[in-house]
Amino acid sequence: MKYVLHPAEPGSSIRLRCEVCRRLLAAALALALSLLSPLCAAVVGGAGVDPNTVDSPWAGVGAVETGNGHFSGALIGPRHVLTAAHVVAGRPLEQVAFRLNRGDAAPPIPARAIHIHPDYRGTVRGGIWHDDLAIIELRHPAPAGTPVYQPYSGLDLQNAQIVFVGYGGGGDGVQGPVIASSPSAKRIGYNRVKALTGKPGGMGRLDVFLFDFDVPADPKQRDGPQGAWGDGLEATFAGGDSGAPVFVYHAGGWRIMGVAAFVMAAPDRTGRYGSMAGGMLVPNYLAWLKKVQAQSQTAAANNLQ
Repeated sequence: MKYVLHPAEPGSSIRLRCEVCRRLLAAALALALSLLSPLCAAVVGGAGVDPNTVDSPWAGVGAVETGNGHFSGALIGPRHVLTAAHVVAGRPLEQVAFRLNRGDAAPPIPARAIHIHPDYRGTVRGGIWHDDLAIIELRHPAPAGTPVYQPYSGLDLQNAQIVFVGYGGGGDGVQGPVIASSPSAKRIGYNRVKALTGKPGGMGRLDVFLFDFDVPADPKQRDGPQGAWGDGLEATFAGGDSGAPVFVYHAGGWRIMGVAAFVMAAPDRTGRYGSMAGGMLVPNYLAWLKKVQAQSQTAAANNLQ
């Protein structure tokens, strides 16, 4: 079977969610996630829509607006948003903004600068792309109290359970994405890392993670421990999710281990059971993240002098 890569439509890649149960689970899910111990967080599965409240653990995940669509991103500093390079590459700076859905109707924060990873070379259909990362430097800081997420630094991620949070469309594994994405609907999904890989000739450096979207009716394929996630709760990326943070729970908090980038499937199987998806492996890019943040903070300080 031939597979092609799709940078997930109008806003690009992340997750199909269980829309049947999402309304009933949304508020309870957000509260439960904020209280999870590391042990519980490691086995929780499910999908739903974040209630968009100030006290949500995902309040630091926002919609990246680009003038002609919306994507996803997350705060890694009060003025820095981590997203995918293909979300903002080539976009006019004045059209890029970051909208936080905190329940307080705050306006989007305009971009002050966009930093594309220097090795990013665009997207290529028919293969996995690499270095698809960007940092949006905001014109002013996010509101006080908004969560800022630390990157995960380990590479012990094979088979790790992960949580996606972003602004992709909804649906199910049979029909694919059937509910349009919205810059006010932040969906939550779960899966497990199936493979880590790197560039050909990359000297063994791992920079991409992959996962699959299993058929829940087959207990052997379920990624939740002992089938605990249940029917319809495992998730994958959908249009609008490109740039979305992919989390692991570590040392008492949610850490960003990846950034959503692509869906990999046969042309008629995008977002359906049996498809695969993946993104950039953040631990491989820690030095670049720190360098960009440090340089922009120095520049901002100099402008104030």
